[in-house]
Amino acid sequence: MNSRVMAFVTAVILAATTAAAQTRSFVLDTPASLAGATGSGVAVHPDGALQPIPALKEVAAFEEPLGLALTVDSQGFAWVGTGLPARVWRIQGESKELIGEVEADQITALLAAPDGALYVSTAAPSALWRIPARSRKLERVSPLPEGNLWDLAWFRGELILAAGNPGRLLRLSRAGLVLAAEIPDAHARCLAVSGDVLLVGTSGKGLVMRWDGTTPPGVLFQSAFTEIASLAVGDGGVVWAAALTGDPTLGRPPAQSAGEATVTVTTGDTPPPPPTTPRGPATSEILRILPVGAGATVHRFTRELAGTVEWGLGGVLIGTGLEGQLWHLVQGSAIRLDTVDAAQVVRIAAGGEWVLTQGPIRLLRRTGPPAGTLSSPALDATQPARWGRFLVRPGIPAPQRCTIRFRSGATGTPDDTWSAWSQPVPCAEGSAGAPPARYLQWQVEVAGAKESRLDQVVVFYRQVNQPPEIREFRVHEPGEIFLRTPPPADRVVELTHPDLSGIFTTLSDEPRDSPDRLGKRYYRVGFRTLSWRAEDPNGDPMLFTVEVQRAGNDHWWTIRRDLDAVNLAIDTQALADGLYRFRLTATDSPANPEEPAEATTVSSWVVVDNTPPHITLERRGDEWHVTVEDELSPLIRVEWNRNAERWFQLQPQDGVLDGRRETFRIPAVRGRHVLAVRAVDAQFNRTTVAVEEAP
Repeated sequence: MNSRVMAFVTAVILAATTAAAQTRSFVLDTPASLAGATGSGVAVHPDGALQPIPALKEVAAFEEPLGLALTVDSQGFAWVGTGLPARVWRIQGESKELIGEVEADQITALLAAPDGALYVSTAAPSALWRIPARSRKLERVSPLPEGNLWDLAWFRGELILAAGNPGRLLRLSRAGLVLAAEIPDAHARCLAVSGDVLLVGTSGKGLVMRWDGTTPPGVLFQSAFTEIASLAVGDGGVVWAAALTGDPTLGRPPAQSAGEATVTVTTGDTPPPPPTTPRGPATSEILRILPVGAGATVHRFTRELAGTVEWGLGGVLIGTGLEGQLWHLVQGSAIRLDTVDAAQVVRIAAGGEWVLTQGPIRLLRRTGPPAGTLSSPALDATQPARWGRFLVRPGIPAPQRCTIRFRSGATGTPDDTWSAWSQPVPCAEGSAGAPPARYLQWQVEVAGAKESRLDQVVVFYRQVNQPPEIREFRVHEPGEIFLRTPPPADRVVELTHPDLSGIFTTLSDEPRDSPDRLGKRYYRVGFRTLSWRAEDPNGDPMLFTVEVQRAGNDHWWTIRRDLDAVNLAIDTQALADGLYRFRLTATDSPANPEEPAEATTVSSWVVVDNTPPHITLERRGDEWHVTVEDELSPLIRVEWNRNAERWFQLQPQDGVLDGRRETFRIPAVRGRHVLAVRAVDAQFNRTTVAVEEAP
């Protein structure tokens, strides 16, 4: 890295640790970080670098409606097989030559043999054909009386053919096609050679099978889809497979109009429902089979139909349908490599150099100087953000030309509501010229030599500061406090709730409805606990201020400032009796000292009452008349005893203990006694009055 770039990065790091504490960055330099990127002519290396590659250009177009077969021979000639009618074409440069036409609906596979011959398989009717080396004449080798031929492979010095229905492997012998192995599925659909084993993909059950040439084939993996449409062998003998729901059986119903042909796909049993992904039902999937035989699904598409795979550019090249697209799967991350003007990419050959499409049938080839564009996935700042500087780090060798531009929007998928692209600027360092928004996307246009590359793209941003959100502000019941650790031995709090059964009742050791953030519940008369729950949309740390206001007074008194806790126990004995409410203010000033944002909320009105009830006892004949009054709080318990014996609860004259003034009756007894009455209000203030009961 040159000194200018190093100075830029150092300045940003210093800013991120001082005044701009919340400066973040998008760093895209791995396949995982580039997953979902879309482009044309830019490949992603396994190390995350971007490399321009030659563009796909049309070299031949065909009038036939079907084209599913493509191979490239050792001399660099491309061969294409079409359907309706079934023809074999040879392409050299940008010229095509018709080699021959056979009586069949479809050319299903082409294979260049080691001796230079080209083998051709057909369906409806099915037969094996051959074009000898240095010849331009099609020769029929052997018919297949039952079923169709779907694929060809050269394995252990002989030609192996995939056939169905029924599913089986055939070998070419001097006597013609003979059975090599039975396949436990409707069709042996596709073949790939990996070392000394042959991999077989089936249709019907979606099996990937392994055959060593002598023993019966064994199942390595079963897809959730019904058909393995294509197989490819990658580095280290790893096999990749494309799976979808389908059936290769072909038919030809009456044409819709003169010269117009159609293809019918028939199916047997109703297929199972497709597997799902977090984005919805899957339409196809890519499988990975390790040399030891372990298989796994590595990627699923939710719209595209993956019909062909090829190893190239350090990853798996995938051709899809519905919209003809080429995808590049690198270390499990899918990047769209190209979009073609066709309904389907049906075959890829020679490591991605050649591509055959259908709808229309066209043969494309990568040719010309390496150049292309790549758009990043939509980068989510999780909140509206302001975009800062960008840094593009070139690789070795660096591209000859590189520009970058930006756009932003509020939706996760770029659409018409996004801003227009900014003007392209040279790739190096500069300002990301896009309006503030939640999402950002960049696009690079790069050209250079064959091995030129971009190693990293970094964009710095800072979320627009949003105020904290106070989700809850609660005033707990009188006397409740919460401690995370037990009180000291000479504690000033009680473990139990202060009622008057004895002095304290027992409270369970397990907190019931208090969340862990508050700690364990204890009690202390005269205290009120405030607790709150707040969140900051930007994830900033928060501080809190608590204030109190008395009813009838506009002034707020500050209780505590700059709290970083989520609860506060207040000694209300410092307040005069009356009606009060509390105000909580949350601020994100620790992370935003220059432009802090605040949120405020108030509690309900609560009573502060530190005065105990007043008790009056008056004897009238054979009864004691008891009156208990409290200035602010309702009474919750009134009890009496005689001669310090058991306490008895008193029932008020009106039958319900719910007021601030209640009257009671106690029978008088003969003799000399001590009569005691005690009362507790809702704030747990208590008082006791005792009188001498004389004859």
